[in-house]
Amino acid sequence: MIPTNLQIVRVGEALPDDLPALQDEAAAEGYRFVEGILEEWDAGRYAGEDERNTLLAVYREGVLAAIGAVTPDPYDPAPDLLRIRHVYVRPANRREGVGRVLASALIQQGLALAPRLSLNAADAGASAFWEAMGFRPDRGGTRRSHLLER
Repeated sequence: MIPTNLQIVRVGEALPDDLPALQDEAAAEGYRFVEGILEEWDAGRYAGEDERNTLLAVYREGVLAAIGAVTPDPYDPAPDLLRIRHVYVRPANRREGVGRVLASALIQQGLALAPRLSLNAADAGASAFWEAMGFRPDRGGTRRSHLLER
């Protein structure tokens, strides 16, 4: 069941105020997903109106619960391919539908702009999650573990 107390926001002008807390939680688990977002934000990746570079945040009851992006695949320049990247869900919000809501929004955004989406799952749990979201294991691309085709 997907919770009704979630809000999905496209991050545009400024990063969420509570992103440092999310970054600390990710780093404590050994993940660099949020750091990757910060590096790309500073490089101007998410500035402007290019929908191929979309950063989405999910809030649960006003608190940042998850973040993720869809961008052109930096490892495979195929014009019909976008990549889901830097997805992180706070541990306290896992198994509550937050990840599914974020993943669904990223998939919808990506497939509206390209017929194929790639990603690199961080571990076996992430692989199982993305496969449940419709992705198939794929070893044919550079630095990708999964692919979804429209």
